[in-house]
Order: sequence, then structure tokens, then C-alpha cells
Amino acid sequence: MDNRWVEDTEVTKVDSVGQALVISIFKPVTRLLRISGFYLGREQSRLLKCAVVILMVVLKSVTVTNALRYCTLFWEENQLDGRFTSSMAVFCFYSYVAYTSLTLTFVLPRHFGRFKDLLVSYITEYGASPYLKFVKYKIRLFALLITLFYLGFMSSTTVGISNAFPSLERHMAPFNGYQGTTGTAFLVVYVFFLSVVSSQLSAALVLFNTITSILVKEFQILSKKLEEDMDNFERTFGPFCQRHKRLSLISDQANNINTHFAFATYVFGIPMICFLWYGLIRGSLQTDELLFCSANLFTITALMIDVTAVGYVLNDTANEPLQHIFRSNWASYSEGTTQKISLFVARLASEKVGYSVYGLFTIDRSTILMVVGTILTYAVVVLQVQPDSGAACNRCLTADNLNLTQLCS
Repeated sequence: MDNRWVEDTEVTKVDSVGQALVISIFKPVTRLLRISGFYLGREQSRLLKCAVVILMVVLKSVTVTNALRYCTLFWEENQLDGRFTSSMAVFCFYSYVAYTSLTLTFVLPRHFGRFKDLLVSYITEYGASPYLKFVKYKIRLFALLITLFYLGFMSSTTVGISNAFPSLERHMAPFNGYQGTTGTAFLVVYVFFLSVVSSQLSAALVLFNTITSILVKEFQILSKKLEEDMDNFERTFGPFCQRHKRLSLISDQANNINTHFAFATYVFGIPMICFLWYGLIRGSLQTDELLFCSANLFTITALMIDVTAVGYVLNDTANEPLQHIFRSNWASYSEGTTQKISLFVARLASEKVGYSVYGLFTIDRSTILMVVGTILTYAVVVLQVQPDSGAACNRCLTADNLNLTQLCS
């Protein structure tokens, strides 16, 4: 009885160490999620959850509706030029933010806790790598940098709308008609809406990169260990397969969280880039609007590069052990080991480890070619299209005593 009690105490102690480590790792992320308005679902009451959801839905609806109204101003004035396309990019951006934050509002309570539990179980069984013991400092620094960048972006936008760039006051519609104290009050309220909604995007970005960096490093450590133990391959391959499968299950749980952010980045990010490219190439934008569009183009392009690069690195490192296996001497292995290798290869071929964007595709190396090809194709089309062709034909229609066919041919 005493020995069993000692063993149970040791297991509990190891488990609590893993739990404390995971809590320490994700503490900066959890704090940022809570500040941004997300609830994590375990210790909060149902009433508070409903209040948070309703508040977030209202804020996002106001923001997206306001961005849509901003687009209609140019449509009503028949100004379908670079300013209209840049306003469409703004609408896509706030739709992107609203979609991401709403999906995570409902996903995080169900899947984030489960992900941490699986990671605790993994650390308890296989031990904590040196990387996990120091990654919390990198996460804290990354969260701080993203937060400072976000605050700087919001501050410059607020100053630009209110003082430096008068033409950007259109973004304040329908509040841009107010002056004096009332106008200032509406500006403060509107910027508060933008701050709450947009801060959730920065939280989603930190969460995406934190989870993925941990998985990538653990897959790299596992692959390196397999490479070092190739001399004892038959003895170590079985435990390696079990550990790789556990990491793959954790990766699947991470996919349940991050697939929404990845999907929104591509679905809303590619149209944003296309609209902004058109506005910059074909639009007659003023200096302030030009700077505004350039900043938005840089931001969304950086987000898309980050999601694509991080996603394909995860897929690449999860499949890296295949390179070591294919370079090994299969002829010297027993039939049982060969069957295990075949099953392992078949599993990785049929169940791609990484971020599956709603089952449409898994982010890997080919995704880079897909995204770059789409954007470059659009840029070439924009450069080839003559922007004044419609105006020329309009002149043809209104010309007196002239042959329409001769003028427009």
C-alpha cells in the first residue's frame, strides 16, 4: 500500500509539473485573449459568456456595416475608381476581422482547453523538451511586439482620420457629419469599436503562431532523434511511431482552432490584395489615401506570408522523418518492421499533418505557388486592361454626326 501510494504521488507530481509548464507557456496568450474579449469557457458563467458574445456580435456588425456604407458612398457618386476599390479592401479587412473573431469566440471554449490537455498528457509521458522551458519568454516578447504594433497602427489611424488626412474622414461615415464635441465623441466611440474588433485579430495571430511554433519544434526534435537512432532503427521505430501519432493528434486539435484564421486569411486577404493593387496601379489616389492603401497592403501581405510560411513549415517538419526512412536500408529490416514502415508512410500520405483549410486543401509548399500565382495573374490583368476604354465609348455615344463603329473600333 505504501509503495502504491508513493507511485501515485509521483505520477500526480509529474502531471502537475506538466500542467504548470503548459499554463506558464500559454499565460501571455491567455491574457491577450481575455483582454481582447474572448472567453475561454471553463471558469466563466454562462450569463457572462452570452453577454460577451452579444457584445462582440454588436461591435462587429457596426464595424462591418460602417465599412460597407463607406463603399456605397463612392458607388452613389459614380466614382468607381481607385478610391472605390480601396474602400472595398477596407470592407474586406473588417469582414476578415469579424469572421475570425466570431469563429474563435465559439471555437476557443471547446478546443483550446482540449489542446492544452493533450499537450500536458504528451509532456507527462515523454518529458518536456528544453525548448518548451524557454519558449514562454519568446511568446511573451512576440505578444508584446504584436500588441505595440497594433496600438501604433490604431493610434496613427486615429490621428490620420481626425487631423492629418482629411480625405480619410469618409471612413467615419455616417459619423463624419458631426463637428465639435459631438464629432469628437463619435470619433472616440468609433475608434473604440475598431480597437476591440481589431485587437482580436492580433490575439488570433499570436495564438496561431504560438501553437504552431510549439508543434514545429516538437516535430523537429522527434525527427532529429530518429535520425540519431538510425543504428538501432528496428528497436526505436515502434516508440517513434507512437510518439509521432500523439503529436499528430495534438496537431489535429490545433487545426480545429487555427483553420478558421487560415481560411479567413485566404478568403478575405486575396481580394484585399487585388483591390489594393488595382487602387494603387489604376487609381488616382491622393497622398494620404495612397499611404493608407500602402499600409493596408503591407499588413495583409505580411499576414498571408506568415500564415502560409508557418503552415507549410508545420507540414514539412511533420513529414521530415520520411526522408530518414527512405534513406535507410530496408533490406536489413525484419518483415514486421517493414510492415510498420509501410503503415506509417501510408498514414502520412492519406492523413496530411498540418492545417487543413476547411478540408479544401492542406497548407504546404504548393500553397505558396497557388497564392503567388493568383496575385501575379491578377496584377498582369490589371496592367493590361485599358482603364479609359469605357470613357472612350461614352464619348462615342454622345458624339454628334460621327460613326460609332469608326470611333470605337
